[in-house]
Amino acid sequence: MHNCLPVVAVSGWLGLRTKVSGLVPGAGDIAFNRDRNKAVPASRAPRGGYSGVSASVVPERDVHVLVVPSEGPSFPEWGPGHRNFYFEAYRSAQELLGEHGVSYLDVAPGESVDRWQQRLIDEVHDSGATHIITHVEHDPGNPDSWNWDVAWNRLAGSWDGVFLGVMFDSAFDLVTMKARRLARMSPNFVAVDICMPADGVLIRNRPEVGPVTMPMSQESMRMVDVRLHGVEPIHDVSFIGALYPYRVELIDSLRSAGLDVAVNPHRPDETTDFTSSRTDQPGWLDYMTGLAESRMTVNFSRSSAGSWEQLKTRVIEATLAGTFLLTDDRDRTRLYFEPEVEYGYFSNSAHLVDVVEKWLNADEHRVPGARAAQEKARNIISTDFWRRIDAGLVRRDLLPTSLGSRQATET
Repeated sequence: MHNCLPVVAVSGWLGLRTKVSGLVPGAGDIAFNRDRNKAVPASRAPRGGYSGVSASVVPERDVHVLVVPSEGPSFPEWGPGHRNFYFEAYRSAQELLGEHGVSYLDVAPGESVDRWQQRLIDEVHDSGATHIITHVEHDPGNPDSWNWDVAWNRLAGSWDGVFLGVMFDSAFDLVTMKARRLARMSPNFVAVDICMPADGVLIRNRPEVGPVTMPMSQESMRMVDVRLHGVEPIHDVSFIGALYPYRVELIDSLRSAGLDVAVNPHRPDETTDFTSSRTDQPGWLDYMTGLAESRMTVNFSRSSAGSWEQLKTRVIEATLAGTFLLTDDRDRTRLYFEPEVEYGYFSNSAHLVDVVEKWLNADEHRVPGARAAQEKARNIISTDFWRRIDAGLVRRDLLPTSLGSRQATET
């Protein structure tokens, strides 16, 4: 097995990046790359990287998307209705391309780096893959290891396809440094950020993809429809998610104003802090039911990494479930929905109380607004992920998947 940065090094690199980046621009990346090159020589690309292959010179062949899930069939939640991001990417692509247009590489927990990387390379060439899509924050099957730079170094010089690297937590410097290392190896690497704008973040003036919503297959969408059939709102307002201290304070402010706030109502137990809210979590369809049982639900957009706004998946899930969304983000939700019509905005705890009371007493506006947002969400969840990826690939003069322009069919 190739060496990788140990878990203890992650926090160390975060601290180093924080200390030195303000003193010398790019110093954190320089130190990270220098030590990575020394520790794992197989990860070191030629000076200047590989040239890459533009769409205009790629030999004509059918699109084939290879999905490398972080938790594939060897894990219990691979399948529809579980919110497994890479199952949904795989299944939605299969619904659009057909069974022969997409495949996956299942990496078991504890599988050696040498083994899964060799299987990856074999599958890329055997399938004629034109695109790889995976989670680049850590290795598949192992959240405590990262060796994607080794895999990309082995592929980039001999493969003409596109490497789509998905990021969930790019607000953390270490995640961005990893992705930037891959981007510098070859222009055929494209970041796909589900939370934040990504243009120019890795390479100056280079377009990436983001923010983009979670994909959802028609198979999972049908499961949502069955589960939510006949569900009616029983709570005025809910919050569903992790209970960070600032969120607890906001919830307490609502309750102090006499408002009925259901916290994680999809759970059978009471949650009061971060630990209890993240323990023994119910299934995703239970979570969607909790949203549907709420007239309104509150979304907090701040990242646990700091004060950055993120496009939370809950924005789409809440509107898809038919509840009226209240959110504190200024720039993300308006990319998809009309503010103060299809969702409500609040700026702080005092404002949140007023906003909840306002919309609670405005059924004639809130109910049709939620319905309009729900219709939009059904379209967004089916098309946005692949459509935005293809738009980004076209901007980079790379081969598009064509998934963004296809209609789903039964397979």
